Amino acid sequence: MGNANVTQTVEQIEVTAVAAVVSTSTPSSTDDDLIQAYAEKLRSSRVFLNLVLANVATGINQHRLRQTSPKTANLGLIDPYHETSKIGALQKQAIARLEKLFRGILRKDLFWQQTAMWIVTRLEQWQQEGRMPLDCSIPGVLSASPDPELPEETAWRESVVLSACAFYTASEWLSHLDLASLSAEELEELLGIRSREQTAAPALFQNREFEKVATGYPILTGAQALINRQWEDDEYPYWRKLVGDGFIQHNIVRQSPDTRKVELVPGKAAWEIIDQFDPEAAYVMLIFSSYATDSEKPWEQQIRLRGTDLIQLFGWDRRTDITLGNKLKKIGHLVELVCSLSVLISNINIGSNRYNVARGPMWLLEELEYSGQLSLTIDTREPGAMRYEAGDPDELFIKVRPGSWTEKFLNSQDASGKEALCQYGYLAKSTLRINPYRQRMASKLAIFLTIMSRIRRDGRYEVGTLLERLEPKELMAELHRNKQKRNWLIDQWDNALLTLHELGWQIEFSASYPEALRPSWSLSDPDCRSRTRPRNWLPLWLKAIIAIKPTLQIQSRLESVNSNGGKRTASPNADELKPNAAPLTGAQLAAALATRGWSNAKLAKSLNVDRSMVTRWIKGERAIQPKHQAQIQELLGGNS
Repeated sequence: MGNANVTQTVEQIEVTAVAAVVSTSTPSSTDDDLIQAYAEKLRSSRVFLNLVLANVATGINQHRLRQTSPKTANLGLIDPYHETSKIGALQKQAIARLEKLFRGILRKDLFWQQTAMWIVTRLEQWQQEGRMPLDCSIPGVLSASPDPELPEETAWRESVVLSACAFYTASEWLSHLDLASLSAEELEELLGIRSREQTAAPALFQNREFEKVATGYPILTGAQALINRQWEDDEYPYWRKLVGDGFIQHNIVRQSPDTRKVELVPGKAAWEIIDQFDPEAAYVMLIFSSYATDSEKPWEQQIRLRGTDLIQLFGWDRRTDITLGNKLKKIGHLVELVCSLSVLISNINIGSNRYNVARGPMWLLEELEYSGQLSLTIDTREPGAMRYEAGDPDELFIKVRPGSWTEKFLNSQDASGKEALCQYGYLAKSTLRINPYRQRMASKLAIFLTIMSRIRRDGRYEVGTLLERLEPKELMAELHRNKQKRNWLIDQWDNALLTLHELGWQIEFSASYPEALRPSWSLSDPDCRSRTRPRNWLPLWLKAIIAIKPTLQIQSRLESVNSNGGKRTASPNADELKPNAAPLTGAQLAAALATRGWSNAKLAKSLNVDRSMVTRWIKGERAIQPKHQAQIQELLGGNS
């Protein structure tokens, strides 16, 4: 029997469903006005209806489990209600879909009147006899929450009778559906669930090393709010940046996926969330932003991701120090952190465009669903007592939706604001692999400059300006009075530049950048150890100009986009990313050096790189970037 036939069968229940409660009711002298009032209470509060539908969903899922897990279901080793909740069949949307199936019944006044009669009759019987009616004692029945406006004893009795009535009503409805004739797929459709394997979007970076990513102002400020801790204390802590004639402000919000309710988080509770922000959360936001570029109307598009895909993107699949389950839980936590950011955009004036956007979440969290295997547990003290327990999750399904701000900032169909507001750059896969715990500044630099690469095309910055964008204000203030902090920070900076350099970022030091303050790998004589920093070097360093641009491949794509007048272009395919010559491997490089009698140090000096970099290329620990590929092939006369 298909689902079309299910609908026809449900229509037939209209004649008999009312009798479901009438058949077990007894004559009562209860006042008709009281019955009518109670019927209206049932109809308006939805407590009874939601309980009936939860029973129906649980009953349908039991039939599904008998088909998909017959041994488990037949042995009674699972909690049907828990299993139904776990697959999402009790969520608001699924219940609303199921309600539509029975709307013909629910429209009838007679149904509500007879239901009210059944309940009121049992309550009167309980009051008169001083004991629970026999047909209200049902083990394991789903219970309604007691009415808080009633006295405790009265509320408890009403809850028991209401729950029993909901159980009988659902049983009657289920008996007319002929569920045994439906396939597992038809039962899942009836429950409003679908196979999770078909819901996730394709993973990023398929056959390419970078992806298009939105780089508009809310993305920039949102990333900074996640990485630089420059939040202001207030009743509702906030992060704010002046833009044009207005500002962009971020606060902390709490979202409820079930009710879609969003509320600002005050004071201490907000700071507890802010203190957990880090570059990994910004990585997640960049991934969301990349997916948001794939839709013409991203504010209408739900982004569906798998946690295991994100684990691979971050390179966590090679980590053995934590389990897969803990990795997925960490991914889920990062998603929740990103979705705790709200955005308020007020009077943004870019060119001739002005927009006012109401405060709302940057990303609407619609669902986090962990999935894993049930494990059979046997108590050695009670061999006959078997039960199933949930093991560690092996997958996480993420559903988020871009907030309303994207309608103004990512609207490719808004011709008036396209050039000003629709900004797109490119996110390198290697950026997501930078470990923010070992290379914190490198990760923050890569995040910030990925977004800024489209906004500031020459990549030129004062060192101090970059540090002010990335580091807390307290740290910057302390540099002037704490020598250890100064030395620590410039060492962190030099290490970060080396990491970006090794990943193919193009770094150039201007004449204003004192040679004594440059990292050793950037010097013509990297083995020089006689350099000393000049007295009062801090202001010289902070005012020094440095240019940091993404890889040559990304620069080429950015130039293509810029010459196209800011229009969106298709993502590059694998063929577009191939260099003209075959890339040189580490083994080929070692052979070429041996043939010409060159040492690693000689090649490093010719390329103006650190000698250890050549060693890493040969060992295969680092990929040889396109710039160095061309230089090496020119120096050594080919790749053989």
